[in-house]
This record gives sequence, C-alpha cells and structure tokens, in this order.
Amino acid sequence: MDSFSLSFWIFASLISLIFHSLYVHSGIGVQDIPNERSLHTEKTKKSGGMVFLPLFLCFLLWVTYSGQTKGSPFESIHFQLLSILPFLLSGVVFFGLLGFVDDLISLSPNIRLSLELLFAGIWFYHLNITPTILSYVIENRIVSLSVFIFLLVFIVNLVNFMDGLDLYVIASFFFSSLSFGFIFSELFFPNSVFFVIMVCLFLALFGFIFYNSPKAKLFMGDSGSLGIGFIILSLPLLSAKTDQVGFDITLLFYLFPVFWVDGIFTILLRSWQKKHIFQAHREHLYQNLTDTSLGKKGTCLLLSLLNLPAGGIYVYSQFLNPYMKVSHTILLLGTLACYLFVYLLIRLSLKTGRKNLA
Repeated sequence: MDSFSLSFWIFASLISLIFHSLYVHSGIGVQDIPNERSLHTEKTKKSGGMVFLPLFLCFLLWVTYSGQTKGSPFESIHFQLLSILPFLLSGVVFFGLLGFVDDLISLSPNIRLSLELLFAGIWFYHLNITPTILSYVIENRIVSLSVFIFLLVFIVNLVNFMDGLDLYVIASFFFSSLSFGFIFSELFFPNSVFFVIMVCLFLALFGFIFYNSPKAKLFMGDSGSLGIGFIILSLPLLSAKTDQVGFDITLLFYLFPVFWVDGIFTILLRSWQKKHIFQAHREHLYQNLTDTSLGKKGTCLLLSLLNLPAGGIYVYSQFLNPYMKVSHTILLLGTLACYLFVYLLIRLSLKTGRKNLA
C-alpha cells in the first residue's frame, strides 16, 4: 500500500480536520449544556458522530469500489469488503441517526431501547453466525439470536454510558483494536480487510481527536458513542462471518475489560441503590479519578492503557506459550478477578471530593 496509500491517508486526515473544523466553528450544531454531573463547565458542541461517521462510510465506500480497478492496492480485499459492507453500513447509519435524534430531543429510554432491539434482531438474523460461550456452541437459533441481540444492545449502551471524558472512548477503542489485532491475528494484518476498516475509521476520527483533546471543543454525543459502540462489537462478529466460524462471546472481555468492569459494576451498584440506570450520574471510576491529581489527561491515559494487559494475557497463554495448559474458563475468571481486584482497590482508595478541572 505504498505511496498511493500514504497519499490517501494524508488526504483523508485533512478532509476529516476540515469537516470537523467547519462544524466546530460554524453557527450550527447541537450544544451540550453542562450540569452538576458534567466534567465540563461551558457549552460545548456535541454530535461529532454526525461528522466522523459519514466520513468513515465515505472512506470505506471509496476503498471498496476502488478495489474494482485492476492493480488497485485494495483489489485483494474487494470482495471481502463487499460481503460485509451492508452490515457495517446499515448499523453505522442506524445507530448514528438514532443517537443524533437522541441528542436533539432526548428520546425516552423505552423508545430507544425498543428501536435498538428491533434493529439488532433484523441485523443478526441476516448475519447468521453461531455464538459460543467458553467453547460451548449455542446451536438453537432462537437462543443464539437472543444472546446476540442482548449483547449488541448492552455493549452499544455501555459505550454510551462510558462516554463522558475527553478522548476516553477513542483512546480505549484504539487500545482495544490492538488487542483485536493480536487475538484475531490471522485476519488482522497490513492490507487485510479489517486493518483497512480500522485505518478508515481512525482517519475519519482524526479531526474529532484534534477537537476532543482536553480541553475539548467537541463531543461525540450519542450519535458518535452509539455508532462507535456498534463498530466495537460488529468488527469481531464480522471477522467470525468472514472466517466462517462460530464466535466466542467471552473474547469480547479481552478487548475492553475496563469498560466491562466499570460499566457493569456501576450499573449493579446503582440498581442495588434503586437508582435509575439510564439517568446521567458521576459514579463511574473514570469520573471519580478526574477529581484526583491525575486530572482528565492522566485518567484517560491510565484507564485506556489498562485495557492492554487482558489482551496480552490471552495472547501469551493461547499463542506464545503453547505449554501453558490453562482452560479458557480459568483464564477468563482469573483475568476478570485481577481486574475486579484492581478496580475495587482504586475505587475504595479514592476520595469523594470533586474539584473543577474543566
């Protein structure tokens, strides 16, 4: 992918920066008004997803159809891209638009959840892959659909819950993509279809990253967080479809373990305290850590990097050390226990006071 690809990367990055600049500095757009639960104190543009998601799809469409040309650097992956493009396109468009409407008028959680469940059912029905849990194959079609539907809706909303700190979702997604690359190494190598998809996404995000860096001038909003949440889940699932194998759901834990532990623990804690889990709050670990000397930048870097050890543990035990005879169940439970221990240790050591870091 030589000089041609390098010129595409530079051109796409500049396009992303230009479009995000136009949105940030224009008189149009959705404003995020801070409240007592926010980590910022000034009105800030949001719905950045309505800029980088269309750019991502445009880049992807261009790569896909330029692959038709003989001699194109994308010729070898053209048919793979065509086979998964409808799934990516439909999901990104649906969740991006749903999130944008939510940014504009604050949809009822029941309406949003119903629409997500309906779309997920249709999407997985056509995707038609078999889920496994710790090597146990779920062959019943209705059960497998139910599992996948719950998984998609849960992860999309989990990412939405965790989107409250400058660059945090994007940084976590970057490190999870590294784990994805190692865990699915046979499908994720330079010039492979999933490598190209990732490159297109991060090129589209270039301008957003520039404006979302602390102190942020642009937030992704629900349009961006729901879209990114869909992409985080869909790529591993589409890799299973491409490889024509079942997908072990437990592998998702190794991609972004901090999101799983912090998100689920906070949801369970709020449920136990009889609080509305869809209501905005300041009870996630990342929100509490910004009140310490780490600040926003330190918190984002620390929690994003903490996603890497889980992927490293999995890769080492499964690929680099063939003599390490550890079952998937023990490996998962052991890794989860370590993360939960560190999480609770940090959480219990935090002071509850908050300072203005905006």
